[in-house]
Amino acid sequence: MDILTILFYLVTSVIILSSISLIIVNNTVHAALLLVLIFFNSAILWLLLKAEFLAIILVLVYVGAVLVLFLFVIMLLDMPVKKNISKKLYLLFSTIISIIMFSELYMVIFFHDFSESININTISESNNTYEIGLLLFTEYIFSFEVTAFILLVAIIAAIAINMNEKQRALRQNPGKQILENKKSRLKIIKDKEL
Repeated sequence: MDILTILFYLVTSVIILSSISLIIVNNTVHAALLLVLIFFNSAILWLLLKAEFLAIILVLVYVGAVLVLFLFVIMLLDMPVKKNISKKLYLLFSTIISIIMFSELYMVIFFHDFSESININTISESNNTYEIGLLLFTEYIFSFEVTAFILLVAIIAAIAINMNEKQRALRQNPGKQILENKKSRLKIIKDKEL
């Protein structure tokens, strides 16, 4: 069994375990971070299939934009979280995940032959990126727009579900801001020990 087969089994097992953990976990921030791990490993699978463009797009678009938006919405909702897990367990879990990710990256970088995917003799007028863009914005434009609309509706629904009338609205009071002066904003406390 060569190193790429071992890498494939490692990546797919991490994706499967992360997907199961994503369904089981109760904390939404942890679920979003597990989704980052799933996207990262899916990008490694795209690299193994010699589709570097799709791997980069997966990382940039999903991890860099969509998932950051999800994390922003989750943290904006400020849902109460029970913190009954010790910091040592967090440290152990993050260390294991980091070792797995770095070992996968090491195997991809040093054992994957990227020169095979680019052959100067076979480059034609239409390339992989052009074909993907052409299909996405012609044949699949309706699916693309529906997906964007569903994501927007999901974010709005998540905010609407968690909003209740008891929550404090964070609004500025311009009248109070105008009446502020230095004495009301600054309070000097002298230390008794000095």
